[in-house]
Amino acid sequence: MVRHDRPGLWGRIRPRKIHIRHYFGAATFILILVQLLTGLYMIFYYEPTFKETYLRVQYFNNQAFLGAFTRNVHRYAAFLIGAAAFVHLATGYFRRDYTGGRKLYWFTGVILILVMGGFFFSGSILPWEWKGYWLMEMFNNWLKNVPVFGNDLYYFFMTTYTPTRNFVIHDIVLPIITFILLEIHCLARIKKRGFTDYLVRQTFALTPLLIAVVAMSVLYPIPTQDPDIIPLPMEGQYIPAPEWWVIIFYLPYWYFPSYQWPLYVFWIPVVMTVVLFMLPLVFKRRKRDAERGKARKIKTSAWLYAGAGSLLGALMLAVFLWGSVRQPWMGCNSCHNTAMGDRMGVPPSTFKDTTKNPVLLDNRWMIKHWYEPQVVW
Repeated sequence: MVRHDRPGLWGRIRPRKIHIRHYFGAATFILILVQLLTGLYMIFYYEPTFKETYLRVQYFNNQAFLGAFTRNVHRYAAFLIGAAAFVHLATGYFRRDYTGGRKLYWFTGVILILVMGGFFFSGSILPWEWKGYWLMEMFNNWLKNVPVFGNDLYYFFMTTYTPTRNFVIHDIVLPIITFILLEIHCLARIKKRGFTDYLVRQTFALTPLLIAVVAMSVLYPIPTQDPDIIPLPMEGQYIPAPEWWVIIFYLPYWYFPSYQWPLYVFWIPVVMTVVLFMLPLVFKRRKRDAERGKARKIKTSAWLYAGAGSLLGALMLAVFLWGSVRQPWMGCNSCHNTAMGDRMGVPPSTFKDTTKNPVLLDNRWMIKHWYEPQVVW
């Protein structure tokens, strides 16, 4: 009689347990690894200079082996990281993962989401085409809403920005911070259980998500024909992009008067972030409280927070869908490409000179031009 102690192939790769509490967290982690691999490949072709960056990105798309596919995978994986991280945060919120002995995991998770925002923003600027240029200008304008130091921050980032510094932030600083936080948040526990085993099983469980990334990369590629001809297909409505997670915070520039801008684009996001950080300190799961008759009060307050979180999440989802899927109409490259001449082809060399480009200081015009470039120009 032969005894088989080793599991077969299916036993090695099948997930041991698929649970919503961990599924989207694992999805975020696996997609971060996808970003690492695709980003490392793109680094070999990237040239962070004002004159060469755009041309090198086009060369990578059109001539490098699997260049366009790699860049598209990097783009759509980044978008899905935002979606998966948001669902993972919401799941942890409703499960009250900010209580008990998981406080450190909650703190690091919230910081990781902020770091992901830094990735979305800096990565969208890296190609240094008109879309990236516009996002950089809008970020500088957003800094003016910071109390007391807003103008100083604006002039600092405006005068010191270069593609090289942005590249260092995106490809060195943020990855180092990310993996330090991941070590605290989940990697230490994963390695105790077996990193390779975890990676294989979770990758298999996430096969549908990875197939979706590949499918979008093939069916809806980033326009890559410029500078030879006007690029088709255009980057239009309903095509997911990482900058969706950034541009929604600029919508108040369009819909509200200027004196309300700091409230919507600075104070509300800051207060929401502070509330997330404070949750572990406000709600503490203690047996003593239950023994003293406070269990009902704790349960009631938890339901209140769950209801408030549901309403806030629904509102954020509505704003996200309204402000993201409909932008931009035809994509920046529909007008801004080298086939249209020097002025329209690449970001101007005078981009830091607001006296020659005064329209860049008009936040409302900037955001309207982003959403409706064929109407507002």
